[in-house]
Amino acid sequence: MIQKSFIVLFLFFSTYMLKSQEIIQFYEKGKVGFRDSSGQVIIPAQYDAAGEFSEGLALVINHELRGYIDRHGELVIPLIYKDGAAFNNGVARVKSGNKYGFINHYNKVVIPFEYDEGGDFSNGLTRVRKGNLWGYIDLSGTEIIGLSYEYAGEFREGLAPVKLHNHWGYIDRCGSVILPFDYDQAHAFHDGNAWVMKDDKTFYIDKKGSFIKKAEEQIPNAKSPHKESD
Repeated sequence: MIQKSFIVLFLFFSTYMLKSQEIIQFYEKGKVGFRDSSGQVIIPAQYDAAGEFSEGLALVINHELRGYIDRHGELVIPLIYKDGAAFNNGVARVKSGNKYGFINHYNKVVIPFEYDEGGDFSNGLTRVRKGNLWGYIDLSGTEIIGLSYEYAGEFREGLAPVKLHNHWGYIDRCGSVILPFDYDQAHAFHDGNAWVMKDDKTFYIDKKGSFIKKAEEQIPNAKSPHKESD
């Protein structure tokens, strides 16, 4: 009985501690700050905009420049970047000058600023663009799938939609074509099916390319047609 009471008490305090560590954005006089779940201000409202914390750091913006703060409000990566994304897989995509690269938590450049556009890493890969061509690199910056596509979506459920010669198909993480370039539009897989368009008809397919059902919507409900990650 004593042991059971101890376990219940431990779980109660563990839950309390987790909730007390939650950091929530708030707005004051047009600026963004952070406070805990009890309402206590942790980081005063001083930024034009901010992202959520990821891997212990949050993107913040002032005067159109981006940097990163830790959970104590310390600006650990200065406001020097023209664009930025949340950390994942230990790196963040940032823009310096007119090019994108990737930095680590210590603001060390781990992938040089040589890309015109990029995505977020998912299971060790991200899509990148140079000029008009897209491909995929790993966390070391090595090209795993060469920059040869007119557009490339992020991988989801092991496959990514890519565009070649104005048609869409699907490749795997080795760059092998799994579903041929038969579609006028193609979106990422979700729960084993993907929205596609062919000859002005919209429908869902499975990972073998077989018809599942007609799509009622002309564009699937998603934040971005092709940018979805694992």
